[in-house]
Amino acid sequence: MAVAGAPSAPSSYVGGRTGVMFAGVLGMIALIMASTMINVAVPHIMGAYGLGQDQAHWMSSGFLAAMTVSMLANAALVTRFGARTVFLGAILIFTAASIAGLLAPNYLTVVLARALQGFCAGIIQPLVIGTLFLVFEPHERGKAMGLVGMGIVMGPAIGPILGGMIVDGIGWRYSFVGAVPFALLAAVAGLFFMPLKDPNAHRAPFNLLSFCLVTAATLLFLNGITASQREGWWDDRSFAMLFGAALAAVAFVIIELRSRHPLIQMRLFTYRMYVMATIVGAMFGAGMFGSIYLAPILAQLVHSYSATDAGIMLLPGGIVAMLTFPIAGRLSQRVSPSILMPVGLILFAISNWWLASSSMETAFWTLAWMIAFGRIGLGIVMPALNYSALSAVPPELVPYASGTLNFVRMTGAAIGVNALAITLDVRFGGAIKSLAAMQTSANEATRAAMLDLSALFASGGLPASASNTAAMSYLRDLLSLKALEASFQTAFLVLALGFVVAAIAAAILMREPRSKSH
Repeated sequence: MAVAGAPSAPSSYVGGRTGVMFAGVLGMIALIMASTMINVAVPHIMGAYGLGQDQAHWMSSGFLAAMTVSMLANAALVTRFGARTVFLGAILIFTAASIAGLLAPNYLTVVLARALQGFCAGIIQPLVIGTLFLVFEPHERGKAMGLVGMGIVMGPAIGPILGGMIVDGIGWRYSFVGAVPFALLAAVAGLFFMPLKDPNAHRAPFNLLSFCLVTAATLLFLNGITASQREGWWDDRSFAMLFGAALAAVAFVIIELRSRHPLIQMRLFTYRMYVMATIVGAMFGAGMFGSIYLAPILAQLVHSYSATDAGIMLLPGGIVAMLTFPIAGRLSQRVSPSILMPVGLILFAISNWWLASSSMETAFWTLAWMIAFGRIGLGIVMPALNYSALSAVPPELVPYASGTLNFVRMTGAAIGVNALAITLDVRFGGAIKSLAAMQTSANEATRAAMLDLSALFASGGLPASASNTAAMSYLRDLLSLKALEASFQTAFLVLALGFVVAAIAAAILMREPRSKSH
């Protein structure tokens, strides 16, 4: 296997392996950290721009969608310009996008800045993995990939805490540039240690038409389901976007099947076990990134925790995932994926079912350990999913299989975040109407509460008319908070059910022995 743009032989780069590892993993951590750092700032940005969940999710799903499609351009960029040039260029563009987010005059600029950050993250991740694979000797590559995996997990673990401290201490705008110092340090190291372009490397062809079609299909679909929720599924604009997404997707498949230089090797999908792995991977990506999006918002909007506390609440989960990865990596080579993956998915389902039963009274560390329990499932599923998918195809297709699996998983992630944001919005509207309809003069509990609240405010010195108004306002806020609680409970329940379906699918679809290719 070869990754163009990297050195031709490991022995030619002995002196710089540690430097490549430092620069590459630090750059990857910085850009992945940016993907979760903004999540703790979402409630503040919603307040600043007067947004609902149907719009706020674009800060996360826009990042993920751009990251997804940019992965397909990595090979073409690296073979043309070399690993060092692309690495430095991606970090510089990421820095510019971060500054644009810091200075954003409106929400559209925020979303575009996040999308550009995501595009750079999608370039960096496969570049670093491919470069490290070649600069290390074969017997050292497992250790190198393990360190890369730890870096991928560390980013989401550190990001929310650092982002929360920035939001609480300076302001939400500065969360856009929180990862920039780490990225620039990685760029300085990359300037000295990342390999230059290999003059003998064969340029990977780039199918621009296919790239444009898959980008259009992704963006039109995500926009279409968001607009459909807001305007109605049979609204002309919503229907046009969804129909356009379908046309773009069909055109992409047709062109890829006929192209001499496809972005995605369609031959991969002739291997049954690989197809099954991508289906489970898409479902897993939707649930995993959906839960990462929901948890910090739940902590702030329902439990009124600070952004820093929301980040700390996610830390045990990050630690648990890092500890689980090495063990699960060994198990994935010994235990059938039809056993290992359902176990991990069920653990994730249980975690989300517990979160669905939580309420405003649930304690901070109880929530933290509910989330951490699910991260055990994350640590189990990821290695098993990668191993089963890559073991299902011939060696010459392994580089394509890895990239395509990541593409499908991240596409599922973008769709999952989008769908959960819509679930929150729809459920909140229904819950607030239902609760409001119950607050009548015939409701003894409401009448007693209003009398007690009015008396409480009157005892503080408010006149009778003002006490009644204050009591009504308090009740309105309480109902809104209960509706918000119900919407998060529904969203986590949807996640739990989704993971159960994914577990059943994995148990049934992955039963084929690994020794078979088809």
